[in-house]
Amino acid sequence: MNYPCVTILIPIKNVAKYIKKCLDALLNQNYPKDKYEIWLLDNNSNDGTLEIVANYPKDKVRVIQTGIDSPAIKYNKMLPLVKSEIIGFVDGDANVDKEWLIKTIEQFEDPKVAGASGVIYTANKNKLVPRIIGYELQDRYEKMPREIKRVATMHVVYQKKVLEEIGGFNEKLKTGYDCEIGYRINNAGHKIIFVPEAKVWHNHRENLWSYFKQQYEYGKFALIRYMQMPKMLKGDNISSRTMIVQPFFYLISFIVLILWSFYKFPWYWIFLPIILLFIYYIFSALRLSLKYKDPTAISAFILYLIRPIAGILGAISSLISILFKSN
Repeated sequence: MNYPCVTILIPIKNVAKYIKKCLDALLNQNYPKDKYEIWLLDNNSNDGTLEIVANYPKDKVRVIQTGIDSPAIKYNKMLPLVKSEIIGFVDGDANVDKEWLIKTIEQFEDPKVAGASGVIYTANKNKLVPRIIGYELQDRYEKMPREIKRVATMHVVYQKKVLEEIGGFNEKLKTGYDCEIGYRINNAGHKIIFVPEAKVWHNHRENLWSYFKQQYEYGKFALIRYMQMPKMLKGDNISSRTMIVQPFFYLISFIVLILWSFYKFPWYWIFLPIILLFIYYIFSALRLSLKYKDPTAISAFILYLIRPIAGILGAISSLISILFKSN
């Protein structure tokens, strides 16, 4: 097998709690040690992260101060500086399996393959909220086909020349840039491959408020993505059409409420779309509980409820911002 050179980019900010496991896992890859390096793109960390990183060999782990820019901007700044054929992307709170790099790199034996990634497991599953988030995310990833539309930069490798060919990451997106770039890679005639053997353990949000804020941010930039690329509303391997249409059930209820104020039909019709959505959430949570043999997974109902509400509020915030800028 040909072992191409790989540069792994990791955006970090105050990840002292996670960075040692992240780096240890990457440095322990079943891949020629002289064929890959790690660049930490630091966002002014001040929690001891850099002191931990200082213990690692500088020829393997390089720290680059990139300021407070979004990951998409950081990645684009690095593109001209990277000399490797392949660029890897890993989150600073994620731990990859020792076979991760070689299993993804193997996919590039097909010249049409531009990227590869794998399944996501939960590192902090001893806590309820991250465990349930993990079940829901893992369930989606385990249904992936071999060829996929897009994948998260939580762990993925791409051909550098393809990233340059399509113009890099969309710098207008603070979140969802990894989703959008996947579509552009596919539109350019390249393939992204899902590799179940390439595994990562990620530390998910530890409480519901953090999860709400995350989904709120997703909603803000999802609106921009859909405006720029409406075909994404059809759904994909990670965000299914079923997930995308859920916020519209709340919109339908709101429209029915307005109509009810004029026509005075039975009041409970107002809540019918939301009730149908709640029934779907209950059955989905039950399915997760049975699949993973964990009764606590029934609480995924709460996550299902939070996600569209936070996303709607984020989208409304983004829409208001767009309207004010246009005036």
